[in-house]
Amino acid sequence: MFRNYVTVALRNLVKHRLYSAINIVGLAVGLAACILILLFVRNELTFDRHIADAERVYQVIMRAQLPGRPADTVANTQLPMGDAMKGAFPEVELRAAMVQQNMTFRTGEKLFSETVFAADPEFLQIFDLPFLEGDRPTALEDRSGIILSEEVARKYFGDEPALGRVITVDGQHDLRVSGVFKKLPPNTHLQFDVLAPIGSPAVRNLEQTRANWGAISSTTYVKLKPGVDAADFNQRFLAWSKTAFPEIRSPNGIVKLSDIFTPSIRPLLSINTDPIATSMRQGTAMTEIYTFSAVAVLVLAIASINFMNLATARATQRAREVSVRKVVGASRAQLVTQFVSESVLLTLVGLVLAVALVELVLPAYSAFLGKELSFNFLSDPGLAAILLGLTVLVGIAGGTYPAFFLSGFKPAAVLKGASSGVGGGSGRLRMTLVVVQFAISIALMVATAIVYGQFLYAQNKDLGFDKENLVVLEGFSTRAMREKARSVAELIAKDPRVAAASATAITPGTFDENNTNVRMPGRGSSELLVVRNEPVDFDFFDTMGMKLVAGRMFDRNRGTDYVTRPEWMRPGGQRPAGTPEDFQMPAAVILNETAVKRLGFASNEAALGQTYLAGAGQGASYNFTIIGVVQDFHFRSVRDPIAPAQFYVDPVQFDAVAVRVKPGDVPGALAAIDNAWKQFFPDTPAQRVFLDDRIQQLYDQERQMATMFAAFAGLAIIIACLGLFGLASFTAERRTKEIGLRKVLGASVPDIVRLLVWQFSKPVLVANLIAWPIAWYGMGHWLQGFTYRIDMNPALFLGAGVVALAIAWLTVGLHAAKVAQAKPIKALRYE
Repeated sequence: MFRNYVTVALRNLVKHRLYSAINIVGLAVGLAACILILLFVRNELTFDRHIADAERVYQVIMRAQLPGRPADTVANTQLPMGDAMKGAFPEVELRAAMVQQNMTFRTGEKLFSETVFAADPEFLQIFDLPFLEGDRPTALEDRSGIILSEEVARKYFGDEPALGRVITVDGQHDLRVSGVFKKLPPNTHLQFDVLAPIGSPAVRNLEQTRANWGAISSTTYVKLKPGVDAADFNQRFLAWSKTAFPEIRSPNGIVKLSDIFTPSIRPLLSINTDPIATSMRQGTAMTEIYTFSAVAVLVLAIASINFMNLATARATQRAREVSVRKVVGASRAQLVTQFVSESVLLTLVGLVLAVALVELVLPAYSAFLGKELSFNFLSDPGLAAILLGLTVLVGIAGGTYPAFFLSGFKPAAVLKGASSGVGGGSGRLRMTLVVVQFAISIALMVATAIVYGQFLYAQNKDLGFDKENLVVLEGFSTRAMREKARSVAELIAKDPRVAAASATAITPGTFDENNTNVRMPGRGSSELLVVRNEPVDFDFFDTMGMKLVAGRMFDRNRGTDYVTRPEWMRPGGQRPAGTPEDFQMPAAVILNETAVKRLGFASNEAALGQTYLAGAGQGASYNFTIIGVVQDFHFRSVRDPIAPAQFYVDPVQFDAVAVRVKPGDVPGALAAIDNAWKQFFPDTPAQRVFLDDRIQQLYDQERQMATMFAAFAGLAIIIACLGLFGLASFTAERRTKEIGLRKVLGASVPDIVRLLVWQFSKPVLVANLIAWPIAWYGMGHWLQGFTYRIDMNPALFLGAGVVALAIAWLTVGLHAAKVAQAKPIKALRYE
């Protein structure tokens, strides 16, 4: 019996080749799109699950509520907080902190700059990194040791064992390799190639960092004991911070850090799906995962609707076949089984084609996303079961309705020609499904337009400076190197291929942030405002192309325009006894427009000449006089609000050089930058980056998401068009006799085309009325995540509706024109 079902099913596949091809291709493309999205979602949801006891490991995060600024949550903490936690929480099994620094490594003639994470020894007890060489539990206990990934070890030592080999760090510290670990898997938030003990002599400014409660510069992890509730721990953690966090002196008096910083823990397994600033790698928010999961469901829904629509349409042509089967003794159950078997067979063929499509595009898809996605249908039973289940479910849904619908007809009536088996209910169902299908497609078109519009807006928004032809030279890692930053900039600026150069302590496109609190004279000490510190040199604004909107720029010929620090205010200095508590350093300052507003000035001009105090560390203050105001600027993503900022000249803090190169000879200008660096630091590799590339990286993930969204939305529309073409073909075939009669009675080809096109225009128009409010609500909610965003223009919605209608007209019209041009004599022979 089953063989008979398969034989009949195959005959019908061959007999109705067009419908079969449309069904199989549409379903295969829909399933393939669904599989690709599922692979992406699965990858994002399985981060860090390979780590032992991952459910008990947490990362400490910090919520910072700076006065006058929106609250911000970061994945960093104060290093002294981690030290203070030791012994304070009996429910904590392990605790480890780590800091990040750039160092220069040398072995023989090989010289490279490396990003090093210096960690407590407990780090390797929390994270069970697989070691190839050395002893993992003790590898971080030797302060003169260094741990390398297998890639870095191979870079320095080739295929020879690295254990025990010596690496010279920053030209002054000889560290021995104490371990080599395997390459970290792609689905982990941990992103490092070099580990060092936090007490290593190569770690700079460790003692100052350990004493600085205002510096959010370390990453802290805890492993809770079995059975400890994270919510209960967070309550204890918060209560502890109220007494453990110290008070600091500021221009406004004493400030309690616990009023500004709120610590908590978040699960290791949620780090990737809860992306916040300063994380080791950029994660994927759950909203994006939910969005693409919904897209997968919608694409599969469109493909399934196609399948069911064409299945019911084609089934109505088999009323005579069903009637004959019933006359010769077929039961209703056998007929239902026949139709469902055919439908499931068709979907299984679609699944096979879908798997082949996935295997074909997966390498390019993975490369585009920058992820290592894998797919093996036979060796992945979980995913295979889901796909088989979905496929069979679609097959049953596509075959059940026509099976029960047709098996209920009376054979006598059908065979006499009283009924062709086509009922009004079947036609209404098909048109309802077309409405649903196009409502989904239109909503996806609107969403795609808004997502891409926001992406283009972010890319093209005026940043407040000219990012083109700007190079940032970094790597001034030590105090001695930072003291030469201005000299490096001056040497670079002399090259004729360079338009301008300036030393600076700020680099746009990064999440580094240095804040201080300020107070206006005559105002209460409780009126605290926090602004960003932006130490720059005299030529910074010209180099960056920033616009002055009031006042003047810094003048190197005015001694009052820059900060003059006493020796004890320099790095490593100690405040001498007898220094006045209100020690102040006078200097000029330039504000951005946001700072002017936050400080309460009526206009940019009204701020000029005014003075205020700003914290300078070690209990001292800057006594700033406002000499200018620059246009607001975006040094970070447009997702982030513009912060109030103050610019001042303080060479002690310079750690980078901004260079504007002339467009005529960029390679020559880069060579000049490198040569200038080598003159000062011959044993340290230069680190330079084009600023537009760095800013572009801020939007890489959004570009990927927008492109991915557009691609899958486009597939959904193509699948819908395939189904519409199949339905139009079926409708035209059913109405062949009617079309012939209309032509005999004088109807023209355009009349016939309009007749058929209008039949499919009505459901598309209804679909617009359904899709628009859904898209308006959903995309309005999505745009709320951007501080600076586009407006939802009604033209986008109308445009999507017009495009959908045009697609429907084109799809149906081409087929209708072909049918309308047929000779009436052939049409009147129909049936």
